[in-house]
Amino acid sequence: MALRRGGQRVRTIALLSSKGGTGKTTVALHLAAAAAASGRKTLIADLDPQRSACEWARDRKGSKPGVMETRSGCLFVAHQAAERGGVDLMVLDTAPSAGDEVAQAMRLADLSLIVVRPSALDLRAIARSAEMARRLNRPAVFVINQAPSRRRGKEPACIDRAIETLHAYGLPISPAGLRSRSVYQTAVARGLVAQEADPRSAAAAEVRALWRYAAKELWKPTLLTAQQAQRPRPVFSPVAQIGPVTELRPAG
Repeated sequence: MALRRGGQRVRTIALLSSKGGTGKTTVALHLAAAAAASGRKTLIADLDPQRSACEWARDRKGSKPGVMETRSGCLFVAHQAAERGGVDLMVLDTAPSAGDEVAQAMRLADLSLIVVRPSALDLRAIARSAEMARRLNRPAVFVINQAPSRRRGKEPACIDRAIETLHAYGLPISPAGLRSRSVYQTAVARGLVAQEADPRSAAAAEVRALWRYAAKELWKPTLLTAQQAQRPRPVFSPVAQIGPVTELRPAG
């Protein structure tokens, strides 16, 4: 991959899900906006046939982050153009599947985030994405999205079950996930993201925590491949919560 002047190159993150309805595009938009707000020149490549990211951009005031419509056959050329254009981060919003087109995005990405809801159907569906990461030996991380809120300081049982299931797939799990909050959808409908609609909200804190985690993974010296990630490692970080409920951790 070509280096830009000064030794910097575009980092690429792919958002994946094996089925629709996981909130993959919502996570992509929020991460891209967080990256742009942190000073990274960011471009979203909308590979999903529904073109939800492009629709969001049409409703949005301002040009950050940039959004472009493309398809898998043009992805490499688009990536090279982003490199020449001085883009720091390219966010690939892929179609909800685990087919060849998504595999191409995973091959190109420095890191793939497999977005999953803590439900039985979602947990079964992401098996194909996890297998793809292992087969291609590409860095990939699970991100739990639309998680129910804690009750009396403890995670709902579905979170513990989801962690156990995801851990069995052999890929790491992001220590920061997103809760089920209406502000994510209402903000996107207005061409915004949650951290813009309500900067002091719990949702904004969650997004910032997820972006910090993703940025640390993207800009660290070496990224773990899917095979290397199968070595024993903590599932969720035991660090203290950052703001109101941003870390998803096992109950107890």
